[in-house]
Amino acid sequence: MYSFFSSKSTTIILGVLLFCILPFFLLFFYCHPSGDDFSYAMLGTKQPLLPALADEYNLWNGRFTSNVFVLKSPIIYRSNWLTMYRLSMLAIFLFSICTLYFFLTYFFKNVISKKQILAISLFFMLLNLFQMPILSEGTYWYTGVVTYQVANSITLFYLIGLHRILNLTNGLSKIGLFVILFILLILLSGFNEVIMLLLLVFHLVVGIHFFVKKNKNTSCISGLFLASIFGFCIVYFAPGNKIREAYFIGESHRFYHSFTSTLLQTLRFGFEWLSSGVILLVSLIYIPISKNLSKHVYLFKNNFFINKWVSLVALVSVLFISIFPAYWSTGIMGQHRTVNTAYFYFLFLWFINLTIWTNKSLFFQKLEVKKSMMNYCLVISLVLMCGTGNTFNAWKDLLSSQASNFDTELNQRYQRLNSFSKSTDEIQTLPKLKSHPMSLFIYDITNDPKYFPNTCYKSYWNLKSYIIGK
Repeated sequence: MYSFFSSKSTTIILGVLLFCILPFFLLFFYCHPSGDDFSYAMLGTKQPLLPALADEYNLWNGRFTSNVFVLKSPIIYRSNWLTMYRLSMLAIFLFSICTLYFFLTYFFKNVISKKQILAISLFFMLLNLFQMPILSEGTYWYTGVVTYQVANSITLFYLIGLHRILNLTNGLSKIGLFVILFILLILLSGFNEVIMLLLLVFHLVVGIHFFVKKNKNTSCISGLFLASIFGFCIVYFAPGNKIREAYFIGESHRFYHSFTSTLLQTLRFGFEWLSSGVILLVSLIYIPISKNLSKHVYLFKNNFFINKWVSLVALVSVLFISIFPAYWSTGIMGQHRTVNTAYFYFLFLWFINLTIWTNKSLFFQKLEVKKSMMNYCLVISLVLMCGTGNTFNAWKDLLSSQASNFDTELNQRYQRLNSFSKSTDEIQTLPKLKSHPMSLFIYDITNDPKYFPNTCYKSYWNLKSYIIGK
């Protein structure tokens, strides 16, 4: 087996990685539901699941898969609802790490030791957390996590199944796996518009490539492309989308504005990520590793069966596709949740590009990165990821007591809400939050009783009176 570092060094690296991830882990014990968490929970308790899903589809959005999770969130169960909320978020976080490990094990189990695969999985997760565009919405907010992060993890399982089916000969096993992937692809499209578009474009490009090359699996990938079209149609033509877009009349469906704004944001985030010192250092570590893997792993040896220019376009396209839907439907980006998804796949595509261009470019082939240089780059990158970016903010929130004070204030707010009379019509007041940790998500209340977070508390606590914040 190929070894990047000695077994002892790998153990030390694992220890450092776990320490770097520790603040992200600890913050789960301070996160709280907010906004959509409460509103969806109330919708999920007012009626059975299928009618609730139908209402969401007809009145708000076409996300038929993620809506199952948000309508049946942990906080619909009133007993220990906060503990259940946090444990579910932590479970999703651990599931994401396990998914990465399983995904990498599938492709590298005969080449790299399990300990090193675990180290790579943790390193990738840390790289994702460290520079995630908006950590609070991507990691500590249930509605955002089950809509985007869960979809990312399940997509990795789908890609394993896709690789598997393309290497199977015709037979019942291939037919059975095709049916599973067909259904799974439709369900993935129902998580969010970004993953829906990414999968649609992915299958279109692969299908064209197979058709041109007269690949024996052309019919298989064409069938899966039809599944992605079917999923797209279910989401895009949902009646609820028209109602949601009505809030942005005059701002949505402006192609020139959407295209130019998306292009500018693509350039902004692409430059921001690629100019990161950590990405550059990690790339220097990866290049010699990729050269060695190209001798042992057929995907690396064959450049992932992708043309170098196609891989470069894909790197840019994943950002463009992830950002465009927000501008098209609302006229603004509004939030960076979708960019979190872009960053996740951008990381994969960046390393794929490094492999392809290293194999194709004479410059990269001649580039020698000594073992000592790799060690220095690794140490510096770990120090940077442990003490800057989102990791710095996470440590700061924990050590400065911002997270614990935030938790205390919200627990006191819940106690006051529990004490409010459910029969009075008088306006009830709650103190606004004084603690605002950067890593944790919250829509705080205002002095406007009809502001969304205010009405969410009113609805969840079943109050007749309006709530204002002072």
